[in-house]
Amino acid sequence: MSKPMVKWEYKELIAGSAKRFFKDHCSPAMDSGDMSIKDVESGLIYIYPRPHDGFEITSWDILKPENVVVVDSEGNYVEDNGYLATVELPMHLAIYKARPDIHVILHSHPIWSSIYCACGKNIPLTLAEQALYLGGEIICAEYGLVGSQEIADNVVMALGKDKRAALMRNHGSVVLGNSFAEVFALSDYLEHGAQVAIFGQLLGGVIEVAPDNILDPSLL
Repeated sequence: MSKPMVKWEYKELIAGSAKRFFKDHCSPAMDSGDMSIKDVESGLIYIYPRPHDGFEITSWDILKPENVVVVDSEGNYVEDNGYLATVELPMHLAIYKARPDIHVILHSHPIWSSIYCACGKNIPLTLAEQALYLGGEIICAEYGLVGSQEIADNVVMALGKDKRAALMRNHGSVVLGNSFAEVFALSDYLEHGAQVAIFGQLLGGVIEVAPDNILDPSLL
């Protein structure tokens, strides 16, 4: 059986996403955070690389298509371009296996949701868009070492069957979608919800709402 063909256009998509990833402050600097996209036809996963001797990542806006790593669903490299995948490859693989409805993953280290990560707390459901687009309350996954299978499994558990975002304790956040435009929009919703919840505490506490008490039933 012939190997699936690597598509250059997917590498260009990933490299282009890195520019916005840095511009949107998804990463403070260097190689913090990463993104991937799965080609539905071939099952191949295109993902950010990790730094190594001769390839320093000062920020993700330096990423070029030739730097992008391609693996199969088991994490096997399908080409030898001199780069290794981000250390969080196990987490990306675990999410794609658990959530076949998802084709793009954004793992970031933005400031407001990172505050909840540092405290090991869930982001409460306080705004309609959190319920409509993120799946409700954002769960903070149990702690696991960076790049470990443990953190991968913990994040999958926090995401469950239908949530589009989760937190990684003492680490960062994960957002799921089916296009780069969608995951960047959902990342904005995540940060907005975290910021509002934090400032809401200064006014005596936020008012939480049940996920089934958001949308008028007549609209369903």
